[in-house]
Amino acid sequence: MSLALRPTFGQQIDLTWRRSIPVALAILLLFLGILPWNGRTLGPVSANLVLIPIYYWTLHRPRLMSVWSVAALGLISDLLGVTQLGVGMLTMLIGYRVAVSQRKVFAGAPFIVVWAGFLLMSGVAGIVQWFLVSVLQKTIVDPRPALLFYMIGGVFYPLVAYVFALIQKRSLVRVA
Repeated sequence: MSLALRPTFGQQIDLTWRRSIPVALAILLLFLGILPWNGRTLGPVSANLVLIPIYYWTLHRPRLMSVWSVAALGLISDLLGVTQLGVGMLTMLIGYRVAVSQRKVFAGAPFIVVWAGFLLMSGVAGIVQWFLVSVLQKTIVDPRPALLFYMIGGVFYPLVAYVFALIQKRSLVRVA
């Protein structure tokens, strides 16, 4: 008869905390993205910095960034009034789906290829978001804020991915 060792209560809390790191970082970037940086340039198409953690963790630790987590992030975004209800959630789910479908392509690829994949995914999600906002407002929304936010995400991706890689290396080594 084999006795299986069960983790202690403290170990279970530690494991739960470590598993929640990717979603917590996505929430942090969500709030960072909705700060009123410059009211004149912000339009109804939001800064979608939250696509960075969705993409990164979906590629590197897919069990820690589930479709339900992404849907919850989108719902939080919509409830905070970033976009019309449902648009943020759909945008994030599309970004997640693109990342999931290309995960095997980017596994072990050089960083520049992974970054190009992020730019593609972010571009697709941004176009969908811009289109949906335009349809819901029954007018063609100025695409310049969407392009600006796309460029901001593209510029910040390498820095944020580097920080995420450090976090993954230090905190998520033993997490499934």
